[in-house]
Amino acid sequence: MNSASSDQLSAVTIDIAVRFAETDAMGVVHHSTYIVWFEAARVAWMDAAGVPYVEVAGGGHHFAVTALQLEYRSPARFGDTVRVKAWVSGLRSRHVRFEYEVTHAASGVLLATGSTEHICVDLEGRMARIPETILERLQTGLRTLAPRET
Repeated sequence: MNSASSDQLSAVTIDIAVRFAETDAMGVVHHSTYIVWFEAARVAWMDAAGVPYVEVAGGGHHFAVTALQLEYRSPARFGDTVRVKAWVSGLRSRHVRFEYEVTHAASGVLLATGSTEHICVDLEGRMARIPETILERLQTGLRTLAPRET
């Protein structure tokens, strides 16, 4: 079950129940699963910012992943619920950077941190400027959905 929250001045957070198919032979969530969770949180952030990804793609653009960084801290297991927090940490005319934090929902234990970088491309895969209307909404989301300092 995914639930998105977008309180003003907070990152967007989704909860994900770990499925058996996401684990390896040791019963631990497979490392590649975290990347899928990052994407789910990134799409939720964009939705909360008023920039549904389906609209970006429908307008003839995509945000191609150009870099991914991920640090594993503690394992998640089948039956756990993880909380994935996403926020934008950088935005330029052709580029956007997201950061992520994955915690165990019940205990708050930090499981992983990471980031992804994206370049705007057209449908032929050529680098393009982020369309102005999309960029404006991303900038608004960046201001209103910025992570709260604790």
